Amino acid sequence: MYLKYCQLLLLFSVSLADGFGFFDIGNTFNYLNKELYSLASNWDGDVKTRWIKQELDHFDPEEKRTWKMRYFQRLTYWRSNGPIYLLLGGESEASSRWTTTGIMQELAKETKGAMFVSEHRYYGKSKPLNTTDIRNFKFLNSRQATADNAKLLKYIKSWRMFNNSKVVVIGGSYSGNLAAWMRMLYPELVDAALASSAPVLAKKDFYEYLEKVNDNYEQYGTSECLDNIRNTFERYDRLLQSSEGINLLKEEENICQDCDLTVLKNRQVFFSEKVSKFMIYSQYGNTKNIKEHCKKLNTSLKLQILDKTSKPNFWVARKGCYYYDFDKMIEEYKDKENEWVIAWIYQTCTEFGYFQTTSSKSQPFTNNIGLNFYIEMCSVLFGTDFDEKRVDSGIRDTNVFYGGRTPNVTKVVFTNGDLDPWSTLGVLEDLSYNAPAVVIPRSSHCRDLFSNRENDIEELKEARIHIKYLIKNWIGAGDFFSN
Repeated sequence: MYLKYCQLLLLFSVSLADGFGFFDIGNTFNYLNKELYSLASNWDGDVKTRWIKQELDHFDPEEKRTWKMRYFQRLTYWRSNGPIYLLLGGESEASSRWTTTGIMQELAKETKGAMFVSEHRYYGKSKPLNTTDIRNFKFLNSRQATADNAKLLKYIKSWRMFNNSKVVVIGGSYSGNLAAWMRMLYPELVDAALASSAPVLAKKDFYEYLEKVNDNYEQYGTSECLDNIRNTFERYDRLLQSSEGINLLKEEENICQDCDLTVLKNRQVFFSEKVSKFMIYSQYGNTKNIKEHCKKLNTSLKLQILDKTSKPNFWVARKGCYYYDFDKMIEEYKDKENEWVIAWIYQTCTEFGYFQTTSSKSQPFTNNIGLNFYIEMCSVLFGTDFDEKRVDSGIRDTNVFYGGRTPNVTKVVFTNGDLDPWSTLGVLEDLSYNAPAVVIPRSSHCRDLFSNRENDIEELKEARIHIKYLIKNWIGAGDFFSN
């Protein structure tokens, strides 16, 4: 049995011990939920699971079909006229744990607010249609998702107890985009938003991702680290040019003998898995993690010695060796338990791109993962009409509709960690006095969404205080109630 190819914005974004691949924002939301599980209790009697009927297509009056969307609510801290906090679901199953820890829980406690968590259509248990038929994904996009959340908020606001409540939406990574876009599209419903690590600029060739990884290892790694990485990947490249070299590489890296590395797509899978080890340290680690990672490296970069007594964590065949095969990867993605993977890839192929390539010369991983790798994946999974032209069209429409890095918003705080490769697609400078950017030194992806922990750096703790200050000020709640 072939194991799941890690996890899908790292792209296509989850503890540091988990397997990880190029197709993981990919899964940022999944990663955040996993970390959250280690911090918060699964059961809380105050948390209720609810369902709301949604239109399949909010923009076509001729489409009459409906479906049920899941959301969670927790009213523990709520008092009369207290605000509504809605954490927007992203590219994985929603978690009620966000109501028991993190910045939303702190805000609710400090402002006597109500908490809700929505689940994004086509993820978790919120399935409008059977996803075994690829044609049913046509209703999966960010505009439908924002409309889903708008309907949910209208419903909540219709409750007499919430008639006068202010509304704050919160999101991280892709759902950070949704938070900013909710404030832009539905200002009559949403009073303020926190867009954490939001890559609001859609981009096809996202070469800047690995440039940022390069910069992090250069600045925070050991003196010889970047050279060791570059030398190792250049050696991989040389070995793959001949049958003798491929045989040697298979022996050194414990690659299955029947794995055909003469096939370009299979080599791209190999390189994407090797690069992903460095991506995860930049996206979710810290400066100490990066330095420690460098200390473990040598010129052969034997980072992942397969422990045959433990469960392997990425493409491994039954025989206990690594198997890099594009077609098998696609088969695994089509497995029912990986529906969220297919859903996220669909969104990248139709709206966002976010294809993390090695096309830049300012990175040490050689140029072996091009756009063709991702375009091929779109075409194989969704049909030949999902070609590069369609990808370009979707990205262009997304940026025109939402405004790219300059969305027309107020009362939105955009936060980014300066280690985070996704920050290169985000808002890093104030759009206005009421749409500030907070760049957190030596911090990574979505860290501000969590509560303070013992090892958090002071800059991160201070950023959380500032974020809460802004939100409270904008809605006139908590410390700013008298305003």
